[in-house]
Amino acid sequence: MTVIKPSHFIVVPTAMWGHLRPLLHLSLNLITLHPNLHLTLLVTPSILPRVEHELKSTSFAHIYTKSPPGPGTSSPNPDLHHITPQEQIQEDKAIADKLQIITCISPEFNLPKEWSAETMAQEGMDYAQTVPKFIKALVSKEHRLAEVENKYDDIPPNFLIYDTFLPFIPEVMRGVMSELQKPMLPLIGFVPSNAAATWHTFAEEETGGHFRLASRLIEEDIANGMDTAEAHVKHAFGTYGKVKTIPGLPPKFDWPNLATVPMPPQAFMGIIPSAKAAKDPAVHGLVCPTTAEIEPEAVEALEKEMGYRIYMAGPQFPESAWAGEHPEPKAKNEDDEKVFAFLDKMKKKHGINSVIYVSMGSLFFPATRPELIRYILKSLKDNGFPFVYAYASQMAPIPEDLQKELDDNEDSCAVKFAPQWDVVNHEATGYFLSHCGSNSTAEAILAELPMVSMPFAADQGEFTSLLSEIYKVSIDLKQVKTFRTPEFNKLYDGTIVVGTEEAIKAELKQTWDTLRGPEGEAMRERMKALKATIKKSWADGRSKKDMLALGTCFE
Repeated sequence: MTVIKPSHFIVVPTAMWGHLRPLLHLSLNLITLHPNLHLTLLVTPSILPRVEHELKSTSFAHIYTKSPPGPGTSSPNPDLHHITPQEQIQEDKAIADKLQIITCISPEFNLPKEWSAETMAQEGMDYAQTVPKFIKALVSKEHRLAEVENKYDDIPPNFLIYDTFLPFIPEVMRGVMSELQKPMLPLIGFVPSNAAATWHTFAEEETGGHFRLASRLIEEDIANGMDTAEAHVKHAFGTYGKVKTIPGLPPKFDWPNLATVPMPPQAFMGIIPSAKAAKDPAVHGLVCPTTAEIEPEAVEALEKEMGYRIYMAGPQFPESAWAGEHPEPKAKNEDDEKVFAFLDKMKKKHGINSVIYVSMGSLFFPATRPELIRYILKSLKDNGFPFVYAYASQMAPIPEDLQKELDDNEDSCAVKFAPQWDVVNHEATGYFLSHCGSNSTAEAILAELPMVSMPFAADQGEFTSLLSEIYKVSIDLKQVKTFRTPEFNKLYDGTIVVGTEEAIKAELKQTWDTLRGPEGEAMRERMKALKATIKKSWADGRSKKDMLALGTCFE
């Protein structure tokens, strides 16, 4: 009889929900897939409530009935799910026994009554200074912390997964393991993005890497007397008017990021070293929660560039979501109640697939051009297109006059937060206007929703190109694109960005007409085919192979 030895991995995330959420689900899927794995998640106090809420979410419950694993596999039977409440309780407990969450903060840190950008920045600095002590306590019994209970005291960690935008982690781990005189733990980086964008971020400058180019230009400007913060702001989302080709995607000028989202200099200072840290000798691999089969050229280029294994784990959803199960949504607050009532009403009034969901995530908003949101919402209203708008960004609330105007229109619904997974899977929802962040893109694909893309920054341009130009399941809005330098107003495909209210509204009307016409239905069919490819990879393709390998990467 073979005895499977228990193993244990540590996860070090950032406090950004768009990064933490897919890493959380990756971790939960790993301990569900690998019966011997145990997980310790080190979080900050500000993000802990959202993590706990996610773990209790019926929409994303990771527990499902397992069948006895066959030879060489620990896979569950995807056709069996929560058959009885008692069974679910048992399964919940089984996973809970393999998971522990530790709040990583120093005793000196004063928890604020309300979180702000300033207090979260302070928390981030405290986390960076404190996390070595917590890791040391997990690795060595001799350094355990009196105030922290370690459920897995007798299961020493085998490997560590960390968000690559915490570039100090490789050096921290080297220092911890050297001090303990223990061999280095394998480190696996996590990038909540696709292979093309990851390549663009981490590649060497000679091959087209954005962070390496920005680093050099920042150093040159500082050497020439420019203020450090000013130099970082200048090059955070730099546009230089040069043609750039990213593997597997069409060429563009610079892969322009919209100059509508101000980047705090401290934020860019913190993440730009990640390009160098990602190639640290201690890093054994990188996880992308996207699908290799839909961007094979980019995956090949990324593996060649990084020189180690890229785990293309696929979008991270529970098995029940892949099986198409959508529990009856339960409202948790007034916003939820408002949204659910609206969608039910629109289904009766306009039919299925009649509503467009508008959301730019919880971080992004065209702060320097807020009129863009007004143009979009008024255009939807004027063209009789029912919509839900979630304005969760802290950068700007919806203007009071616009809110009143929307409240007076029975075909519109504006809320601060919307339960996105429930919204995109409601029968009334037919389309998704998004910034094309990783999480929103994955949810749109799984819900089979044609998209309208309005990328701002980071990896959103690469996701948009993949969706709109390669798979043709999205329409990329071009007249809203904004450049820092006016002469960069011509896109590589020849489109002239006029950018006036008239030009934007004309493009928007054409977009709504397209969505509601034959091409919109063709986009929906293409999205179904894209989902099928991604689902197959999750079931028995590269995603499944890499998820199995990731759970044993320390062997």
